[in-house]
Amino acid sequence: MIYIENTNNDPRYNLAFEEYVFLNTDYDEPILLLWQNGPAVIVGKYQNTLEEVNYDFIKEKRINIVRRNTGGGAVYHDLGNLNYSFIIPDVQSKIDFKTFTIPVVKALESAGVQAEQTGRNDILVDGKKFSGNAQQFSNHKLLHHGTLMFDVNTDDVAKALKVKEGKFKSKATKSVKSRVTNLKPYLGDITVEDFKNLLIEWFDREYGLKKVELTEKQKQEILDLRERKYATDDWNLGRSPKADIVRGDFFRCGQVEFHFSIEKHRIKDVKITGDFFPTKDVAQLEESLRGTEYSREALQEVLENSDLEGYFGDVTAEELLQVIV
Repeated sequence: MIYIENTNNDPRYNLAFEEYVFLNTDYDEPILLLWQNGPAVIVGKYQNTLEEVNYDFIKEKRINIVRRNTGGGAVYHDLGNLNYSFIIPDVQSKIDFKTFTIPVVKALESAGVQAEQTGRNDILVDGKKFSGNAQQFSNHKLLHHGTLMFDVNTDDVAKALKVKEGKFKSKATKSVKSRVTNLKPYLGDITVEDFKNLLIEWFDREYGLKKVELTEKQKQEILDLRERKYATDDWNLGRSPKADIVRGDFFRCGQVEFHFSIEKHRIKDVKITGDFFPTKDVAQLEESLRGTEYSREALQEVLENSDLEGYFGDVTAEELLQVIV
């Protein structure tokens, strides 16, 4: 397993770093990244940013908002959080969280923490979440990344993020703060740097880490990607659509919302947002829907002729139609 160190704390740089390593390197063995962000809300690729964050609090505290390339929900990062990324070559395009959370669970077990993977993409200890995970596929490679809340400011987590009523009900909880926890109380008197080193040592024992340094040219290309993409409002806020009709619900794949702009009873534009985990880019489905008559029959034809499994897992056309028309 290859380990590429990144000590930068700028979330815009770090997401550019991760994307660059994922899409622009060609190693024939898995890659491990461990990284930390300064205060930031990291929103899922398909989320409507302004519906996921408490914008006044974010602005007051000068917390960065950055969109990532994977699906799923918004998460709060600060320097008490440690992020991990696995980049795996030669994999099938199938969402599979458990395979890649097991090593993390085992590493924590070696330190005396009894954790478990549960639900779609969470890792819990004592019934409380300390890790969320997401995935992306490209050219037969998989990016799996996740958070590890070590000593995060949970007050800021609760204040920075909005949680929709449907999600409260589905997870039987009253607040963000009540259902998350930090790992520090379970690990004794150690720092987040100690925790990071503990993980590096475990992965080295189990997989034999080979440390690789990026070239100066590669580092400059990462900086260019940061400026071109991750530092722009167009990327970070761009899925906050204006819409005439908004229809959505919570499905087995997660929250899905269709934002329709209708003109003369036809779909002039549509944006699909949510915290689902597609294996295909929903931009393809959005393009198929544009120009379609906004009627059950016309939408049914488009949906039934689309690869819904690639977008929403086992959600059927009929289930979507019951919500969006």
